[in-house]
Amino acid sequence: MTRRRIPLFPLPGVVLLPGALLPLHIFEPRYRAMVAEALAGEGTIGMAMIREGSELAGPTPEIHPMGGAGRIVESEELPDGRYNIVLEGQFRYRVLAESPPAPYRVADVEELPPIPFPSAEQALTAAARLRLLFAKVAREMAMSPLPVGDLDAERLASEIALRLRLDPAELQAFLETDSIPSRFETLFDRIREWRGRIEFLAPFRMSEVDPSTN
Repeated sequence: MTRRRIPLFPLPGVVLLPGALLPLHIFEPRYRAMVAEALAGEGTIGMAMIREGSELAGPTPEIHPMGGAGRIVESEELPDGRYNIVLEGQFRYRVLAESPPAPYRVADVEELPPIPFPSAEQALTAAARLRLLFAKVAREMAMSPLPVGDLDAERLASEIALRLRLDPAELQAFLETDSIPSRFETLFDRIREWRGRIEFLAPFRMSEVDPSTN
């Protein structure tokens, strides 16, 4: 596995999935420095979700050892030194060792490649089925559409996971799932759950009113 050294950006309740986009507003001085140095280099930042209950544990709260690293694909430096940036998820990582924060946290990590479908044909079949089932739920729940164009299986899973409203703990578990087919099964289960809710609520929805009957 590939080892590399990356800056860490710990946040509560935030998970960066492979291929997904994450907009961030950077205002703390230490993280402004992090962004400036990232922009001067490879542009890579590792998002690390803070463990629940550790949010107030000083400058180095406990984080989940697995996270998603992204590359800065859009950046805007504001007049007062703050930044607006957009990260695009590039790879999952596991922290091997951290250096003392100076001024921000940096870690030696190993990249975690996903386990793909056994064949390209199986990936295409599963992706087509997932798109079809998601489209039915998305219409009923007014979910935002998927990005235009072809998406590989891993990015498709990430995009749909974000739209199916998984909570942060579920997204972290999703990120930590090595197998892409297993991630698809998680999404199929959630879609079935949403369809059950839709069918349960259907009899209680108001039907369209015919003005001619007034």
